[in-house]
Amino acid sequence: MLTLSVDLRAGTGPWQWCEQGGGCWARGEDRIRPLANAALEARAVTDGTATLMVVRERAAGRPSLLRSTAPVRVDAAVYARALEECRQWPLQSVWIEAGPDGLRLKTGLGGVCPLYLAHAAGRLTGSWQLMDLKAHQSPGRLDEKEVMRLLTGHPRYGHDTLFTSIKRLSERSSAYADAEGLRLVYPAAAEHAQPSDLAEGTDGATLVGAFEALVDHIYARRPLTPARTAAQLSGGKDSTNLAISLALAHPGLITPCALLIGGEAGPQQVARRRMVIDHTGFAPDVTVPAADHPPLAPGSLRRAHPEAVSPLDEPHLEAADALAQALMARGITMVVAGFGGDEVARVRRPDGGPLRTPEAPAWCGERVHDLLSEVNTSISPATVAPETALVALEVATPLLARRGLWTVAPFTDPELVRFGQRLPLEWKRDKKLLTERFAARGLPDEVVHPVLRENFGHLMNHAVEQYATGLLRGWGKDLHLIDQGYLDAAVLNETVERAALGPKEAAPYRTGLFLITAIELALRALQTPVHHARDFDSKGPSAPPDAPG
Repeated sequence: MLTLSVDLRAGTGPWQWCEQGGGCWARGEDRIRPLANAALEARAVTDGTATLMVVRERAAGRPSLLRSTAPVRVDAAVYARALEECRQWPLQSVWIEAGPDGLRLKTGLGGVCPLYLAHAAGRLTGSWQLMDLKAHQSPGRLDEKEVMRLLTGHPRYGHDTLFTSIKRLSERSSAYADAEGLRLVYPAAAEHAQPSDLAEGTDGATLVGAFEALVDHIYARRPLTPARTAAQLSGGKDSTNLAISLALAHPGLITPCALLIGGEAGPQQVARRRMVIDHTGFAPDVTVPAADHPPLAPGSLRRAHPEAVSPLDEPHLEAADALAQALMARGITMVVAGFGGDEVARVRRPDGGPLRTPEAPAWCGERVHDLLSEVNTSISPATVAPETALVALEVATPLLARRGLWTVAPFTDPELVRFGQRLPLEWKRDKKLLTERFAARGLPDEVVHPVLRENFGHLMNHAVEQYATGLLRGWGKDLHLIDQGYLDAAVLNETVERAALGPKEAAPYRTGLFLITAIELALRALQTPVHHARDFDSKGPSAPPDAPG
């Protein structure tokens, strides 16, 4: 939601709002720049000693003490109430208190747009894009537990990132920065509910109606501009249910969008989406065939501009960016996404349950095996939104934000999270609630019960067989991950040769080989002189106007 560059050694004097470059808070050479989007607002106050600067989602019909972008002088009592308003804000928010002792940064619900922080030589730098902080990255600064989690397919959410020198301000966390360093503090664990029984006399139709009313309530919290709002409509139960609710509230105005998977299930996806669109009533559709923008192809974003692409970015980055550009050309500024919908099918153990230790793929080296028991250590306490959704949002939202699109993820709203947690077990299985909602809206059986699974697996199989294996063959044993003991060179080479035989042979290894290739591309870019992201052409991932300068 913001970027910043603040010298904590010599920073004195008042913070002011500067309109230059799209607007930022400035103090001498220091800058705190909000992400520019109509869904967000920037507000500030000062009591003469500390200055409070807030970036948050706009909330419809909610009174606020914070009305000015420029820091308005208030007394101590009003300043304290403004801080409390930040703590109680119902939507996404980040706020910073700048005082004589340094900075304090805090997130409310957080999660939709990440904030990465780095401290060096008395300066704090931050961005919602990991690769904006390249000055703090190097192959020698890898966080070994984060590498282990990526290579074993068990990412966890918390303050740590791929680099020991960069931290993530996770949801509800606090960060304290002064001239000496940066310290982050986790919040208390969020309370989670367990499945319960339906009240007597409550039938399926009533439960579906309650779900619809809650989703409508979540949308009503935001001052949406329907003609500038898109809804992801892949055909899956999560995003499709959210898209239907939005379209019913604004007939003919919401833009449906999707990446088309192609392949065997491609015609089914196209037909199912068309049935939903025709039955519900949307604005004209926006789609991009994912096969037209394969991952890791020569000239693709991840290969042409590796210095700007994080290993954490969306695997199908090229296709997703093409869709984002198409939405931007349509004038869209907000995208509703289905991240977090799995919560309506998740069963939590009352005690949280033992967290299992993952198995390492055969190509992992001894360093990974030695770290497996630590996969669940030093992570965030229980989060309000599902951890899986927070990880997925970190993958997807920076890409959209680069193109001027703000993401709304209703399934991460605390009220909808709790609704999903309390669903009776029978309504969780196979996402029965979301399936019944399709049927209740009169959608045909082809939508409710698709015959084929719809995913991008076949496209990634092809990308790994065609492109990842070529890169990995060319690098041979000259990989940072091999040098540092994360990979076994001999086993990796055998796996690459198997995957190179064809897409079917690549299928069992596609996730791992893609990740290894993506990480290696990013690490190699850190050692290669590159053009700054601002020099990219219109086809590349253009740097945001708020990139730290």
